[in-house]
Amino acid sequence: KEVHGAGQQQLRHVWANVAAFNLILWMHTLIELWAWRKPQSELCDRSRSPWDKAARRPSHADRRNALRRESLGAGFFSARGVRTLPRKIREMVESLLHLAT
Repeated sequence: KEVHGAGQQQLRHVWANVAAFNLILWMHTLIELWAWRKPQSELCDRSRSPWDKAARRPSHADRRNALRRESLGAGFFSARGVRTLPRKIREMVESLLHLAT
């Protein structure tokens, strides 16, 4: 839950803090449900960190980043005419998506 900053919200009223904490826990739960049946290879890419064990199970941050990558990619590539862009531009967009997560 530290990925989302649970317990670090700073609001004026106690009930606003309770509501913010509740939303953070729901975000955590929904991300875990989204990633429940996804294969490990789809959730995490350890190629940029060779010191990390490739067989280690995906963390919640890995799951959150995979969801972020998928939703950003769907937004970029669902735009009209993206399929007609040159290959280099499509590759650049994919590398930017990887950097964003």
